[in-house]
Amino acid sequence: MPARITGMGAAPAFANESDDEDTIHGRSKFAIETALRDRGVQTTGVEEWSGLIRAWVPNGHGGTSMLFFDADTLQPVTPGRS
Repeated sequence: MPARITGMGAAPAFANESDDEDTIHGRSKFAIETALRDRGVQTTGVEEWSGLIRAWVPNGHGGTSMLFFDADTLQPVTPGRS
């Protein structure tokens, strides 16, 4: 009787290999967008930018504007100003 091999295939990897891309300064992008939305800022995306958080915000004219926020407090900041 020939040997039967069952269930021996390679298991798929379910871990997200791009976890680092889903966080900014240790916080999930989802959490950042939710916190900004709770402050009245609707975003279409966020990313790390030179130690800050850069957010794309609809400008009401069919486009988007970039706004910058402190990575710890999420307070609006102007890049290059101390």
